Amino acid sequence: MSEHAPATDQNAISAAPGADSDAVNRLALRLIAANARVNAIALVVAVSLIALGAWAYSGIEQSLRDMRAAGLTAVLDAEVQALGLWIEDRKGEVRHWAADPRIRSATVALSTGAAPEKSRANLAAALAPALKESGAVAYNVVDQQGVVIASAAPEYLGRRISPGEYLGAVRDVLGGATRFVRPYRERDRIEGEPSTAFARPMVWFKTPVLDAAGNAVAGLGFAHYADSRFTGILGTASPGITGEVYALTADGLMLSDSRHATELRAAGALLPDAGNGALQVQIRDPGGAFAEGHKLPADWAAAPLTRLAALAGAARGKSDPAGLRGVILEPYRNYRGDTVIGAWRWLADYDFAIAIEMSRDEAYAPLRYLNLAFGLLGTLVGLAVLAVLGSMWNVHRLRRAAGDSQVIGQYRLERQLGEGAMGTVYLARHALLKRPTAIKLLKAHLATDEAIGRFEREARLASQLVHPNTIGIYDYGRTPEGVFYYVMEYLEGRSLDEIMAADGPLPVARVIHVLRQTCAALREAHGRGLVHRDIKPHNLMLCQRGGEFDVVKILDFGLVKDLTTLQSRNITQFQRVVGTPVYMAPERVRNAADADNRSDIYAIGATAFHLLTGRPPYEAAGEHDLTYQILHAPVPAITDFAPQVPARLAELITRCLAKERGERPHDIVVILAALEVLAVMHPWTQRDAAAWWARADARPPRGLASRRAAS
Repeated sequence: MSEHAPATDQNAISAAPGADSDAVNRLALRLIAANARVNAIALVVAVSLIALGAWAYSGIEQSLRDMRAAGLTAVLDAEVQALGLWIEDRKGEVRHWAADPRIRSATVALSTGAAPEKSRANLAAALAPALKESGAVAYNVVDQQGVVIASAAPEYLGRRISPGEYLGAVRDVLGGATRFVRPYRERDRIEGEPSTAFARPMVWFKTPVLDAAGNAVAGLGFAHYADSRFTGILGTASPGITGEVYALTADGLMLSDSRHATELRAAGALLPDAGNGALQVQIRDPGGAFAEGHKLPADWAAAPLTRLAALAGAARGKSDPAGLRGVILEPYRNYRGDTVIGAWRWLADYDFAIAIEMSRDEAYAPLRYLNLAFGLLGTLVGLAVLAVLGSMWNVHRLRRAAGDSQVIGQYRLERQLGEGAMGTVYLARHALLKRPTAIKLLKAHLATDEAIGRFEREARLASQLVHPNTIGIYDYGRTPEGVFYYVMEYLEGRSLDEIMAADGPLPVARVIHVLRQTCAALREAHGRGLVHRDIKPHNLMLCQRGGEFDVVKILDFGLVKDLTTLQSRNITQFQRVVGTPVYMAPERVRNAADADNRSDIYAIGATAFHLLTGRPPYEAAGEHDLTYQILHAPVPAITDFAPQVPARLAELITRCLAKERGERPHDIVVILAALEVLAVMHPWTQRDAAAWWARADARPPRGLASRRAAS
């Protein structure tokens, strides 16, 4: 239910008796009131300027973020396309040379073991022009058993391919595929000691060599240094001054060279003779910026991956295209400790990701000027607000000096407690009894016939109820200016939703204690033909009253329906659905006017479910889905969420939540009788309650009862 209520204009509250006899005082009050209105207008203008500035800033910031996302994505896509074209060209070259008769003949002879030395010499001679033409720096041939039978590095002859990912790529080639193989450490490629001939990281292009029958007898591979064309392509379109594009594996190992190798060496993240980063640098968060003197942490291998590296690695194995790429516009630390934004794309065909990053300061540099402008504007508006607040304080001081004490009938208003959509609530004190009360005033400019009728109905119907667990209504009427008001008891306590927000679900015994009092109050209301229609934790307050702890008070009778009069039915017949949907019975969801005692019984069940589990019976992201669940979804078993709930209580709550009202308990008395029995088995004593209140008193008191009752 939306809160009904706003504040009452000061002119709607009559002045203290005898004020009319003092014309000078009245004139002073009018001048003060006029000044107050001017201050209020100035404050509204200042707040509006702040809101407008915040809206404009948010729009500009979002536009800049969108531009950066589009720019990063465009550069990344261009890099992927360029890399793909280069890879396909090189794959075409190796396929071409694998079909060369001399190369194929020598490779087939090697695979059969015929004259291996002569066959290797013939193959090396045939491959010499191929290497020169393609720009490859090395070659190798692997047979169907994964043994190197020819290589530009003689020390690799006879060795096997190391088990792992590289072997998987070789098997694909031996199965007939042409593959681009990303850089691997030599120890991860070939069993045994790495060759010094291949000290620099390399990428490989491998294709099968076919015999006369078209069967793959071996795999031919051409190698290119990764720090030449592979890294060069990734560095052709770096964004801005600080931008960098690099390749990385799923576990965060950099495959291309870093443009910041000098900085990495100074920080200890790269050894002096370890090249420029490929297969050496881990894409991990160092915890601080190397450029500012931060050194590599001792437990570098245990440091978390950067946010980009973690997201890119998690994409490995996914098939959904949307899950293979991403843009990160919220700044994070990169592998050098700089604060950056970035984008990434996982290339499943090549088994690595390409990342693009640029400094946050460069990416969002235009916002610095915007921040300066809005900071200056905010300062000026803030000074204006302070001036207005100072003037308002002077108005308040002058009003008190002029004796502007607000009085309604026999009640003197002390301070405002709260307001809702239609009325404002004030703490007041009876002139003679000095008893604190709460007064709710209908807002003057909202005083339509319909609003006044509902306001009067609420006061009149609620005033008929005298049960100690129902908030008391003392008086109602109109001020001399025609503003309607009513007077109710002032409560200090905590609503059940506030208690759950602080402590979570309530113990079973305490819930039974609360439900007994709530049902006892509803027994009186139902006996008078009144249906509350808005029972929920928000409208149930626990108080300390007369030395008793955990005294329940039912609040907010703004939706009460009188079943005994046709007028009440007509008032609600055509109005929209009012109330809180998660606690509304299915019949009320279908028709707002269709409510009887069993609608309150449903709300009791929904409230009990929430108090015991910490969640309502039905939850959904949207109102349409929630409505569907209330109307059609099976009643959830409360023990699935709160196994401690006794079977008898769980069965009672399930009956209250029945879709068809004929299947619910027909009278609140039935529920009350069941709760009396359960209370014997699960007592909530005053000692239990006093212990809770002692703990709660250590927290700031809420004192919201009168506000809730009036909203």
